[in-house]
Amino acid sequence: MSYQILKMESAERWKVLFKDEEKWLIGLYIPEFESKNEIDRLEKHDAHEFFHLLGGNIVLVLEEGKEIVEVPLSHSQAVIVNTWHNAYRPNGGLGIALVVERGGVRTKFKKMPFKL
Repeated sequence: MSYQILKMESAERWKVLFKDEEKWLIGLYIPEFESKNEIDRLEKHDAHEFFHLLGGNIVLVLEEGKEIVEVPLSHSQAVIVNTWHNAYRPNGGLGIALVVERGGVRTKFKKMPFKL
């Protein structure tokens, strides 16, 4: 078959929808945190990561220098991340994003440097 139809739904935090032989992958992401105050760790990959909001509300939490900034996702834009990050769904509402990243990406984790 020369095409594949992907079902764009998930109940999991992270669900890989498709992988291209370790070159790139796409997945659905539902942040487990429901408030910025719950975030206790940040992660960083060794390659860029693409986020696009599919539904609901998601706020990315990014470390920029010595500051933590919040970047709300929207339907009209995508965000490319190459820094320490995490995310939350405001008030625990619906929030699902399409994520594209390099296959075989390595991820580091660290404690949140300070509370928001």
